[in-house]
Amino acid sequence: MKNKLDIDVIEQITILLQIALSIFLISFGIASFYEKELFIICQILIGLLMFAIGYNNHKIYKRKYMTPVYFGLGIVIILTSLFS
Repeated sequence: MKNKLDIDVIEQITILLQIALSIFLISFGIASFYEKELFIICQILIGLLMFAIGYNNHKIYKRKYMTPVYFGLGIVIILTSLFS
């Protein structure tokens, strides 16, 4: 018998957001090899992705111990990208 996650619309949107942010991060990561100015956008995307991963870990996968780590990393990454 397969394990099936029971998720609602908000959780589906956050999973889709996590996938979309990952795709944008890969594309901006590749583009930042050619244009160094795009690396700041890449860092902000990593921070936002950390928030989405933290939310999904807490709400969907019930891994509550890593959630503060992801949120903390997201805040640190976004702040260092804005103030560097």
